[in-house]
Amino acid sequence: MSVQRERATHTRARLLRAAAEVFDRDGFAGSSLTAVCARADVSKGALYCHFRSKEALGVAIIEEQSLLWHRLRDEQLAVETSPIQALIAMSFEFVSRLETDLTVRVSAKLLREAVFFDVAAAAQVIGWVAVVRDLLSLARERGELRPEVNVRHTAEQFVAELLGLQFVAQALSGGTDLRTRLSRVWRASAGCLVTAPVYARLRFE
Repeated sequence: MSVQRERATHTRARLLRAAAEVFDRDGFAGSSLTAVCARADVSKGALYCHFRSKEALGVAIIEEQSLLWHRLRDEQLAVETSPIQALIAMSFEFVSRLETDLTVRVSAKLLREAVFFDVAAAAQVIGWVAVVRDLLSLARERGELRPEVNVRHTAEQFVAELLGLQFVAQALSGGTDLRTRLSRVWRASAGCLVTAPVYARLRFE
């Protein structure tokens, strides 16, 4: 990589990090490109070399997380023998990233903004549903699912529940009890999803 390209890559990464920090602190609507540039210690001209607008910065942050669920799935399948347990663990790891990873948290916030929902949410949700469907299909192959479970419908329902939980937890507790709410949903719904012997072995944490 040339020195110029390496410098450009570094500047882009700084801008994305700075934008995430400013959006997290001030909200997307309340933030400005001036604040992002000040945080990243770059000029407006340097910013416009990479991003044409504040909205383009937001889309880039969202796209940075587009493969997160794929990575979480692979990580959990590497340590869990049960695909359903891997799915449960993946959901809790995602919640953990919302609490500890700035970019993941800001990406989730941005997807709730109207300006990003129309341009980015569909692709994200489709990707999430695909990951969950893969795990459910693997669980079916291994005899974990009840015979009446529809894999496609269940995958869509799971993503809908997780997104809804984020919204409710944020509205009622500032997101502080999302993990508790997720555990409660899993305990209530897993019994309708998997066979009794599999349910008895599951960990909802």
